[in-house]
Amino acid sequence: MKKTPLLVRQILLAVVSIALSFGTAWADDNGTDQNDAENSGLTILNNATNVTHWGLGAGVGFGESPYSGYGTKVVPFPLVTFDNKWVHVQATTVDVKIGSWSGVSLALRGYYSLRDGYNQSDAPILNGMEDRKGAFWYGPALAWHTAYGTVSGSYLLGGNKGERARIDYSKAFDIGDFSITPHVGVEWLSSDYVDYYYGVRPSEARPGRPAYTGTATWNTSVGTSVVYRLTKQQRIALNVGVSHLGNGITDSPLVGKRFIPEISIGYNYQFR
Repeated sequence: MKKTPLLVRQILLAVVSIALSFGTAWADDNGTDQNDAENSGLTILNNATNVTHWGLGAGVGFGESPYSGYGTKVVPFPLVTFDNKWVHVQATTVDVKIGSWSGVSLALRGYYSLRDGYNQSDAPILNGMEDRKGAFWYGPALAWHTAYGTVSGSYLLGGNKGERARIDYSKAFDIGDFSITPHVGVEWLSSDYVDYYYGVRPSEARPGRPAYTGTATWNTSVGTSVVYRLTKQQRIALNVGVSHLGNGITDSPLVGKRFIPEISIGYNYQFR
């Protein structure tokens, strides 16, 4: 099988990062307020008008990998967003909207992870390892919108690559043409997930890289997104954050970092 070039994978990773970080702020400006009375109940039964919002943009992202010697990249990328009554799309994430009740929205999520995995040529520590691939993840996703902020969560399955569950809290503050959104999150990763992406099989062990069986772990993250409204349709967004990796990951001989910083900046034009 032909390997995905490292630069291409870095670009795709950056697309996902900025889309997930900024999507909520842009969606809110488009008027997709889940608390509207007409949106209450099952999506298939409610009276909400099927209005489509979509936009195009571009940006640049900076990120690190937890794998030792992997290095960092600064890459440009395109950005596409789409939202209507039935679905919400951000990069490789698609939410099919099931319904909304008193500020609580439920969706069925499909997500292809481009963040995960590696080719053995990506770093010296990975030489001789079998390539690890991304996975398609699927499962329910919830969001609870209140005056005190938004709590969101998901539980996703990825076949033989395990399970992952995440909960996030964010609160937007509007100051003139700026929207500032601090956010914090916790993610649980199953032992199958950690073992696949960070484990070392006996056949892959060598001096300096002993065999390792991954265990379930928790990652935490914190950051802030800042969106500046140039006009009614144009946005510039900056996201700064850092993730703390759990022991199940950092105990792996492949990993050389516990804290993973992320910085992204992007521009988005909303056509509708």
